[in-house]
Amino acid sequence: MVKNNQTNDKVQNNEKTIHFIDGNRGNIGKSFFSSLMCHLYVSNQRGFTLFDTDRHKQDVSLMYGGITDVHFDGCNEIMANYTNEATKVDRIYEEALKQDVIVNMPSDSHKELFFWLQQNGLDNPQFLQEEKIKIIIWYLSNGDRTSLELLKQSIPKASAFTTILVRNFGIDNEWNLEKADFVEFLNGIPKLDLSIMPRGEREATFKLGKAYDTYSGNKLSLNRLTKYLQTQCSEIVSLFPLTTTSQAA
Repeated sequence: MVKNNQTNDKVQNNEKTIHFIDGNRGNIGKSFFSSLMCHLYVSNQRGFTLFDTDRHKQDVSLMYGGITDVHFDGCNEIMANYTNEATKVDRIYEEALKQDVIVNMPSDSHKELFFWLQQNGLDNPQFLQEEKIKIIIWYLSNGDRTSLELLKQSIPKASAFTTILVRNFGIDNEWNLEKADFVEFLNGIPKLDLSIMPRGEREATFKLGKAYDTYSGNKLSLNRLTKYLQTQCSEIVSLFPLTTTSQAA
């Protein structure tokens, strides 16, 4: 369990958080990062609702349960006029009135996410304050120019939200490539570094759809998994303080 001894104002005023795990494409680590976020909540005995919204790859819900029949396919100006798919996404907001929500976004749905947020007035800071809802967009990127450019374009539209860049160092890492024109932009936003989980432990848990807290490998393997989870969850807690309910285990 990850310790957090900071005073958490969000708990005191009963504010709920919606975590959107987003990115510019598939296979960028959204599902994996979503599983870490779920583990953080479970290990701290905090309630949450998971929305696994990729109808073609619902891997996080295999590990932690959740809602799997909400999709962003209809969240655009054309489809919203012909189907009810966009209104089904409203369940995310409805669940957030009860407890924190984690949304594992599908591939290539960044524009659909912002369409839904803007259409429903969730980009209005006053509305969010009145509803006691906070929105955090965790944006996964491997450092390629396309993903960084999309993020840069999105920031002006996301002033009501907290946007955190999750720098994935485990998938086609391009972070070491020179991008002088992005230096100032990257220095101005919060960042979290995501490293790769040891292969054996990743294949025995995430790849098989088994929750991390159920892992029963040998002692050294368990030590590797525990160390990795504690390190990554501590990174998350440094950006999103989470009050614990009991001592770390």
